Amino acid sequence: MNKKTIPLNIKNYLNEYQLVETLTGRLGDEILKYQDKHQRILYLKSGEGVAAESLEQEANALTWLSNQGINIPKVINFNHQNDRAFLLITNVEGLPSHKVKNIDKEAILKIVAEALLKLNRIKIKEADKLNTLDNDLEEIKQYISMKVIETEKFLTNNEGRGPEEIYNYLLATKKLFDNDSFTHGDYCLPNILISEKGFGLIDFGDCGMGDKYKDFSSTEVSIKRNFGAEWINVFYKYYDPKIIVNQKKIKYYQLIDQFDYCLNIEMYNRLINR
Repeated sequence: MNKKTIPLNIKNYLNEYQLVETLTGRLGDEILKYQDKHQRILYLKSGEGVAAESLEQEANALTWLSNQGINIPKVINFNHQNDRAFLLITNVEGLPSHKVKNIDKEAILKIVAEALLKLNRIKIKEADKLNTLDNDLEEIKQYISMKVIETEKFLTNNEGRGPEEIYNYLLATKKLFDNDSFTHGDYCLPNILISEKGFGLIDFGDCGMGDKYKDFSSTEVSIKRNFGAEWINVFYKYYDPKIIVNQKKIKYYQLIDQFDYCLNIEMYNRLINR
């Protein structure tokens, strides 16, 4: 990102900060890490199209969650400039949970489970303005009608079943799901930070009211990838020792995720910005 494109009020706020790292988010958003002489860190996220939509939702969610007793980034500024959204937030102290070395995996997963349980129990009146299963399905319908799903990749990932077939299945079975939990939306180990002071959570661009299985789905994939499948039951032991996991629900949300994995983001952004 050229610094000249950054809105003036954000640019002024960053006068005492130096750019130390540039990252790219999963939706094509750009994430700039800034640090001042006192080692204080800020992140500036920016993006267009689907990334801009996610950043706006994250800004709203972080504002509404700020008094819920959970360690999350603080919103310093959210701004639109032309078709691009800019979100400036504070840092959350800690290491991504899968990179923590001073405690064992069981202790890490205990923290991960207890953090999710606390999050899932949150009740905020503004949550109906955030993401829901209906929103997810409407978005998928839009992707299909705009023909922005990479079909060959989708077929390969889903045993030859195409986007329309999977969407029809998702639509037909949505009645199986609850809407009684506040869900993170991308509850994976990199988004749970652990420090000596406890845990913190980041990346709330897909949060909202829904079924806790949306978070279980992301958690299972992340634990399997980073620790191994044999550790998944340890997570559930600390979340709810009496739980009987419904694998049909887990698979459902993993199918929803396939549409994001196979989305041609550049084509989508080009079409909606016409």
